[in-house]
Amino acid sequence: MLLLSAVPVRAGTVVTDHVISTVAQAQTNVPITFGQIFKAGDVPRGGTVTATLNGQPVALQVDSKATHPDGSLRHAVLTAMVPALPANATLPLTLSAGPSPAVTGLGPVSLSQLLATSYDANVSLNIGGRRYTANARALLQTANATNACKPWGTQCNQWLSGPQTSEWIVNGPVTAADGTTNPNLRIYFAVRAYADGSHGTVRQVQTDVIVENTSAYTPQAQPQYTATLTSGNAVYTSPALTQYAYTRWHQVLWWNQVQPQAYLQQNTGYIQASKAVSRYMSLTPDETFLASLRQTCAPLDHCDQTQKMHMTGAQAAIGPLPRWTSVYIIDPDVRAYNWMLANTDALGAYDIHYRDAATGWPVSIQKHPNITTAAWAYAQGVAQQPMTGSLANQAKIAAYRRDLLPNCVNNAVVTGCTTGSYGTGSPTLWDNAHQPAQAYVPYMVTGSYYYMSELAFAASRNELSPNPVYRGYSLGLIDDSYSQVRGKAWVLRQMADAAWLLPDSYPLKAEFNASVNNSLADWNHKYTNNPGASPLGLVNSGHSYSMNGGTRNAMAPWMHNFFTWSAGHAAELGFGGAAELRDWLARFEVGLMTDWQSNSTRGYCWLEASAYTLVVTDPTGQSYLPSYSAMYAATFPSLIGLACNSPAMVTAMGTLEGQPWQAGKMHGYAYSATGYPANLQIGLAAAADGAVPNALQAWSLFESRSVKPSGTTAYNNYPNFAVVPRSVQAATSTASPTMPMPPPGTTP
Repeated sequence: MLLLSAVPVRAGTVVTDHVISTVAQAQTNVPITFGQIFKAGDVPRGGTVTATLNGQPVALQVDSKATHPDGSLRHAVLTAMVPALPANATLPLTLSAGPSPAVTGLGPVSLSQLLATSYDANVSLNIGGRRYTANARALLQTANATNACKPWGTQCNQWLSGPQTSEWIVNGPVTAADGTTNPNLRIYFAVRAYADGSHGTVRQVQTDVIVENTSAYTPQAQPQYTATLTSGNAVYTSPALTQYAYTRWHQVLWWNQVQPQAYLQQNTGYIQASKAVSRYMSLTPDETFLASLRQTCAPLDHCDQTQKMHMTGAQAAIGPLPRWTSVYIIDPDVRAYNWMLANTDALGAYDIHYRDAATGWPVSIQKHPNITTAAWAYAQGVAQQPMTGSLANQAKIAAYRRDLLPNCVNNAVVTGCTTGSYGTGSPTLWDNAHQPAQAYVPYMVTGSYYYMSELAFAASRNELSPNPVYRGYSLGLIDDSYSQVRGKAWVLRQMADAAWLLPDSYPLKAEFNASVNNSLADWNHKYTNNPGASPLGLVNSGHSYSMNGGTRNAMAPWMHNFFTWSAGHAAELGFGGAAELRDWLARFEVGLMTDWQSNSTRGYCWLEASAYTLVVTDPTGQSYLPSYSAMYAATFPSLIGLACNSPAMVTAMGTLEGQPWQAGKMHGYAYSATGYPANLQIGLAAAADGAVPNALQAWSLFESRSVKPSGTTAYNNYPNFAVVPRSVQAATSTASPTMPMPPPGTTP
């Protein structure tokens, strides 16, 4: 648990968070457990974290989870016991790096100590009038008797261990009175016991009850039930639920309702500075907006997530971080925090949770290299072939048979299942090209086992979905697996987040890292280090639109913006090859913003850098155009010969747009926090922190635009794309500076 000294470590303040009382009564001995990210080097190898609360030393338990390549602490779950918390108080909790303390005689909270109390937690499901139950105490007793509890144990997983708190995760099926078990539903109890000071007893117990229908290779079913969860006199009763295959939900109960009433408010500026997330503009959400945010979501409710993610248009989940998480990052108000967690819980309703019953963990493509959902019909066709032919052919058939997922079957709950395509019949539809950053920041700041496993499930789902041939079977290659550039962007982001943040010893962490590294090497081989690749920073599968009489000759710049940001994010997380890919991609964003400077009347004008689509190939879609100027001429022929941002061009743009225009106004809902200039912003921010010539100039020009998100469509309540470079001063206002005009002597 505590890091042991290896080299001298000097004490130094790292970050100050705040403990906030949420009630009007004083509290004593208040346990606070949370996740904390650390910059590389802030807590060196051989050191640990110490704490003061309101200037006074306070005992801090450090459960190290992930480390940086230099051995310094990256992520830990921290637990502090607040001796006294006055009513409605806000107390600074200052974390510092220091040498590991001498080992004391105070051992970790033990399972025997927990079982010495009358603690219990129960699940009762009414399925069609029949009662099925699961019992935490019985599972813990069995684990204790067999010494089954260990880190990443499949029967009993030890998540936390220390003198202030220990946590165990046990699991089992739901069972009827006659001993019959439901084949699809399984209960996980994450049981966290807090010590009662130094008395060697347990004082408070939190149980995160997780209800799963996630077994990847069990025939699909959709149990319908109501659930009653109890822990002492704490009770939760669910609404009537239909639980589709590969979904899960959870509910936290405190034994006998003895629950601390406090919120740990993180310093999210430090999180940004750590490079775990991008740097954001300095923004303040409106009070009326914060007061309107939902604080909880019912089990298996998609809440503010888009129910069918593949639908077109702006969605609150789209961006480097989803809306609820980016609001939290700019302002960690408790209402923003609860909104973020509620909408992370909502992702449990999507059929993206595939657990391998043989290992106990999310499905691994290294163990199941032929698994797929996208190419399921092909996989089924191979699996149904007779076991004949060459040994290689027989091995192929056997591999597809072994890894073929069971399809849904039409019944009273689901319809539309066919033998020719894969499905679950779920009314909520996940989509790789519209997926949010799933559980990344929630796990980062809570240290919750549930959110950690959500992060892992999301990475596994992105790996297992594609055609196995395209992904290189166990290699996890992203590029050929996902045709849409935005799909490549968000899959890379999700995989990099999981590979970087999951605990170092997590069973699938090495696999996720391999998938990211393999994908980056693949992209760099195809593009960055390939003299024959597009000189404009364009990827091969990007031109899927038909425009101006051509066939598949145009692409969506905003998707490219997402990909450039994602490569930059992976670079900031430290993945080798990501910076090179970012810089190769970013020449596109920089070129669209600055090409006009070499020829004001024929170079690509920056006002159209946020276009919805651009012609990038010849009319046949076979050969890339040679320059940004050629792209500009093929896409906007009526603007050729007009000096960029001149009065004549502004008039011509107004004609194109069908509305009055103004100097410095970019195309594509320039006033909106989700418009195409906002999409461009994240790509330019990544470019400005790279090594692309003129990138800072491109950013400065972008900042000078005359119309920015403002009013009811401003960034402060919708900061998904409010990302700024680390290398320049952050913008805090929508005021418009003097606009750059064409060089003297140019002709409109």
